[in-house]
Amino acid sequence: MVDIYPFKALHFSERLKKDISMLVSPPYDIISDTMKEELKTSDINNIVNLILPEEKEYADRYENADILLNSMIKDNILEYDTDESLYIFEESFYDDGVWKKFKAFIGLNKIEEYESSKVLRHEYTLSKPKEDRYNLLKHTKTNFGLIYTLYDDVDNKIQEIIDRSTFGKPFYDFDAGYDSTLKFRIWKLSDKNIIEKIINLMKDKNILIADGHHRYETSRLFMHEIRKKRQSNELNTGKIFIETTGDHIFPEEAVLTLFVNYNQESIKILPTHRMIKFKEKFNLLRNFEKINKYFLVKEYFEIFKAKPEFDNYQILTKNISELMDKEKKEKKHTFCIFTADKKIYFITLNKDIKKIYPEIGKESLDFENLDVRILHRLLIDNIMSTDAAEKITYTHTIDELVSKVVFGSDEYDLGIILNAPDISDVQKISYNGKVMPQKSTYFYPKPCSGLIIYKMDL
Repeated sequence: MVDIYPFKALHFSERLKKDISMLVSPPYDIISDTMKEELKTSDINNIVNLILPEEKEYADRYENADILLNSMIKDNILEYDTDESLYIFEESFYDDGVWKKFKAFIGLNKIEEYESSKVLRHEYTLSKPKEDRYNLLKHTKTNFGLIYTLYDDVDNKIQEIIDRSTFGKPFYDFDAGYDSTLKFRIWKLSDKNIIEKIINLMKDKNILIADGHHRYETSRLFMHEIRKKRQSNELNTGKIFIETTGDHIFPEEAVLTLFVNYNQESIKILPTHRMIKFKEKFNLLRNFEKINKYFLVKEYFEIFKAKPEFDNYQILTKNISELMDKEKKEKKHTFCIFTADKKIYFITLNKDIKKIYPEIGKESLDFENLDVRILHRLLIDNIMSTDAAEKITYTHTIDELVSKVVFGSDEYDLGIILNAPDISDVQKISYNGKVMPQKSTYFYPKPCSGLIIYKMDL
């Protein structure tokens, strides 16, 4: 059972509505240093100042975020809604030459332990980002960004309610200032009867975290820390009364969440390619004997009857993308390997994974057959283990991989292109309690930060 709550959101003031395109930002973890400076320049009040705060002479980064947040509320730059609401969210994006869109809703979700199977994860997290997000939450007691979750609404009962709730004029309607290929619209949903219908329809579902694992786990940690303070009488603030549901919850027990019906056609996962720098000089040839034990190896020119055209990324990318798509449709586990000396190989698993690892149980088969799992377990951790990696970084485009691996002045030794998993694969694996390697998925497009904010009354 998923517990959903409406709330009185904090958002930019009505008087700043015309500037909203320059006030929002992408999620914190995909903002580069260059983009951060561009966002700060776009508007003095851009949300990036709160989600990626700067250190000041009188305060560290996180203290400064809290000071700035309270100042923005005091100066009516940010204001609270007067009604408990859910918020209908629509994101449009330009993809493959056409505009696509999906609709979802925003509300508070009761924080659960993963063991409950109400909230499912699919990726491992890193300690450093969690520490950073925890410090921001501890000081500001605010969720600035959305936990992006997926739920199954196969009969479209919730989706129909969402669609009907978007007939009127939206509260926000704008193109993202940071990306011309993204558009956003928001509607307030304050009708208690409609909210109650959505809440009841969600009670028999579970949700899968698509993006925001670090923030979810940070919120759960924060909840436990506040519980300890309450038990020791260090904190005496009361529960929030939710008028719509009649429930009482402590503010820290909920997290700001985007609920997306994954049955919409526009929901997609982008592949996350690997770029590797080894500690010692890397030579792919010395690994070929081990690679040939499990993979069929072909060079680029064997398949396309021509040498790779590195001076024409468009042709190169098109050829590789089409072949990788074809291999995925044929249920083949194929990877494309780039070397810094301009060699391109396609390697395809030529054995059933059960024959390689006979100990695999039936419940683990979907997990072990994931391309990203095969890549790490069999290729990177096994075959290439003698060549210790100094760093592995990630990209979602073949163009960037080619640019950095082939023309990056020895920045990387190897690039590996792989296919993205299907959403159905991610779901099955999560339901079975398995967790994918870090950077296995990149759900696209990402929702923006700063439109709807949850500030806890602590």
